[in-house]
Amino acid sequence: MKKVLLLLILMVSISAFSQSINEYQYVIVPVKFDFLKENDKYRLNTLTKLLLQKYGFKSYLSTEELPEAMANKRCSILYASLEDENSFFATKLKVILKDCQERIVYQTDFGTSREKDYAVAYNKALRAAFESFDKLNYKYTGKEEVATTTPVVPETPTPESPSPNAENNPEVFFFAQPITNGFQIVNSEPRVIMRLFNTSQKNVFIAVKGDTNGVAILKSNQWFFEYYENGKLVSEPLKLRF
Repeated sequence: MKKVLLLLILMVSISAFSQSINEYQYVIVPVKFDFLKENDKYRLNTLTKLLLQKYGFKSYLSTEELPEAMANKRCSILYASLEDENSFFATKLKVILKDCQERIVYQTDFGTSREKDYAVAYNKALRAAFESFDKLNYKYTGKEEVATTTPVVPETPTPESPSPNAENNPEVFFFAQPITNGFQIVNSEPRVIMRLFNTSQKNVFIAVKGDTNGVAILKSNQWFFEYYENGKLVSEPLKLRF
């Protein structure tokens, strides 16, 4: 009886995952996974992208250009990551797909390899993890995207916050994609232009834009990037969509 009950729970769980993940067609794969120090180390990022395509998804590396129709629909896209659980004797990887609010939509079982060479071990472990997709029976249903909330832009700009770019391009918005410990900010190309890192305050982030370090802060329903330049505080409005 217990075995039958456990089997039913497992079937319901798989079905729930299927119903949710079938609402998504596109997946973005980062160019570097958190547990590795180099971009596309062991070709894991490229392999993740290709294996997702094998199972019917339209997957892209985070540095690649998305189709124009999807460029502004961040919450219609899933974001891939890998979780490693290695020991002296084995390499283990799990594939995780999250939505734009960092909620797990689907995750695989751990794939395991006992190869000693890391390049071979990670490759085999990843392929073994993707075998979970065989049971998923993924098929895109084409569900319409739920509209996301756009931050309110104040009617008049803050006097201390001149921004020539914002004045010349009043309708240009940037999009926040979740990463570990914060967000990466991308433009419509899409290209990463800034990274925001969490702090203890909900609406304050440590911000890195090229060689410039500062903070991103929400004031009166408007985001600003603030930093010092030649000893003077600069405050640039940011039109962000989370």
